[in-house]
Amino acid sequence: MPKQQFMVDTLEQFQTYVWEDNRKIVPSSATITVYKPGSDTKFIDGASMTIGSDGLLSYSLTAINNDTVDENYKAVINYVVSGAAFTASLFYDVIRSRLLKIITDEDIVGELPQIKESGYKTHGTAQSGSTTTIVDSALGNFPDDYFTGGSAYSITRDETRAIVDFKGSSGTVTTSAFSGAIATDKYILTRSFTSEIQRAFEKIEARLVALGKRPNLILDPGDLREVHIYFSVSEAAKSMTITHEDFWWRMWQEYEARGEAAFRSMNFKYDSSDDGYISSTEEERQRYSVTTGRR
Repeated sequence: MPKQQFMVDTLEQFQTYVWEDNRKIVPSSATITVYKPGSDTKFIDGASMTIGSDGLLSYSLTAINNDTVDENYKAVINYVVSGAAFTASLFYDVIRSRLLKIITDEDIVGELPQIKESGYKTHGTAQSGSTTTIVDSALGNFPDDYFTGGSAYSITRDETRAIVDFKGSSGTVTTSAFSGAIATDKYILTRSFTSEIQRAFEKIEARLVALGKRPNLILDPGDLREVHIYFSVSEAAKSMTITHEDFWWRMWQEYEARGEAAFRSMNFKYDSSDDGYISSTEEERQRYSVTTGRR
């Protein structure tokens, strides 16, 4: 999981998984201790965490917990699995503003319309289902989560619902509730590029950090729009690549190069003083391209 960021003076959820042998595990118990940045002072000490059925560990940080903007709060997770105790340390930031993602699936399709030709929409007839599921073994050719974040349209009912989960192994689409149980409805599934958009966003954040920039101090997400679209299309094309140098492989390489070039020439509004505003001095600094690596 990427480094978590929580808004100052706001109730937020600290969440994480723990892993073993490349899989999520479900602890029998877990506690969290949090230290102030650069200090051995605890302000949360051995508090119990909530454990989800899939192993997601959660703890509610209060507005008081998040009352000071700073980087690298240290969270120490102590957890128990099969009677054995383990420890994991994670860091998070408390921030004044959060860099938002502002592009959508439509932006990706608009940039590369050929994406519609490769599994963007899929139709069929349900074999069974419920008010919140569509089951069709013909969907077994798609990997887990392929349609998650997209939409399911019941032609029979003329209703569209959000897809919240997809399991390719069983051909099961889980949705928000339809007006009635799905039985043998004809359907259309439209996939989403949510995961590709997120991976592209994390790629941009990593490059900014490598330049000594804090992503949350970029005040206008529109400054990153072009770069984000290019990297998102690159990620989408990569996910569709089957063989070396097929069409999608070429699009992956082309849009990765476009993203890199756009990133090198990008300028953005950077709040180096972390006060929520762009001063005249900070505005002057924006004239430097990120290519220089200057701050």
